[in-house]
Amino acid sequence: MTTLIEESSWGDAPGGLLASWATDDVTHVGPEVDRSSYPDAARCYLADGRGVAWNPSGTNGFRLAVDAELIDQRIPASVVRRARLVEPVEPLDFWRRWTQAEVLAKLLDVPILMWVREHGLDVPDLAGESIALRTVAHDDLVLTYGLRAGA
Repeated sequence: MTTLIEESSWGDAPGGLLASWATDDVTHVGPEVDRSSYPDAARCYLADGRGVAWNPSGTNGFRLAVDAELIDQRIPASVVRRARLVEPVEPLDFWRRWTQAEVLAKLLDVPILMWVREHGLDVPDLAGESIALRTVAHDDLVLTYGLRAGA
């Protein structure tokens, strides 16, 4: 089951288009997900060994990124410190913010540790960018999809 957590967009990014692409039928979660099984998909990997592949069609002119985390996994204290957060941290909120930061970093070609050092898990001013994010709870995951227009 998939439940919407949050949608955000900046510039003229088509959030409605992202919503139509970010669907269960083009999102694959399992141990078989890797570069060879889904070569054209946006992918990420989970702490339990599964992978996530997102492979919508008709995405020419858009850069895609996806990130997912296990809702119930332990939140590393080192990441909480790097992100300048105050404990206790609520897991669903933390993983929502983390997956959004990961997707933004991927879309903007910034290594995630540099992103966290610069912005923490906050979303900076993205004026001038054309980006849309969609974050959902999907079974045991927090999953963020993102697109960047013209990339």
